[in-house]
Amino acid sequence: MNDFSSLLKTKASKRIGRSNVIEIYRQARSENKEFSLEDLQLLNTNDLLKRDFKHKIDKHILALWGMLDMKSFVDALSGNTVNPYFLTTKDLKPVKDLPEYTYLSDEARLLNLLDIKYIKHFELEGVSFSEVFLVTYEIADKDNYFRPYVTFLTLNQDNQFIEFGYGYDTNDNGNVELFLSSYNYLVYLTPKGAIHSPLSGKMTKLKIQDILTSEEVSKLYK
Repeated sequence: MNDFSSLLKTKASKRIGRSNVIEIYRQARSENKEFSLEDLQLLNTNDLLKRDFKHKIDKHILALWGMLDMKSFVDALSGNTVNPYFLTTKDLKPVKDLPEYTYLSDEARLLNLLDIKYIKHFELEGVSFSEVFLVTYEIADKDNYFRPYVTFLTLNQDNQFIEFGYGYDTNDNGNVELFLSSYNYLVYLTPKGAIHSPLSGKMTKLKIQDILTSEEVSKLYK
């Protein structure tokens, strides 16, 4: 197993534990107050940060986990999850707009957050990327296999996370096809953690500076 094993297609879920999103959501509902997704994300983020008593986890990565894990849960409830493995085009649309939405399993409605990798810097085709957060999810396809969906984010000058790319295994060949805003063509992320350009054949290995996994998050609740 390596840090990029979360990209692999599997029959069983690779998720171990989760943050307190269900309890936080139910508590907010029980108080009968109006609340936004941002409110819920802040509650989940603060809950995670206070559980890291020894401050071993980078606060930016932990805060991002709190935000994304809550968004995944709320999107699943509202049908706003994007499951690319049920789409017939590359136009991303929520599962609630799919004809088979009523019959989808819970696993096909939820982007299961597996890990967040922090990458200080990488370069490909003369384009440089810095302060990158690579987020890996899993979601069930039509055959009930768990397959990857990834997003790339960075922090802007206002300390806000900005998404600049996403990808999934469009061809079921083990590689994640990436749609990055810096390119007008696809590049590929391999299960060994290398980004490959099919135009030039050039490849760059992603060097992980830090990683937060669902297993590590689950330990905060013990």
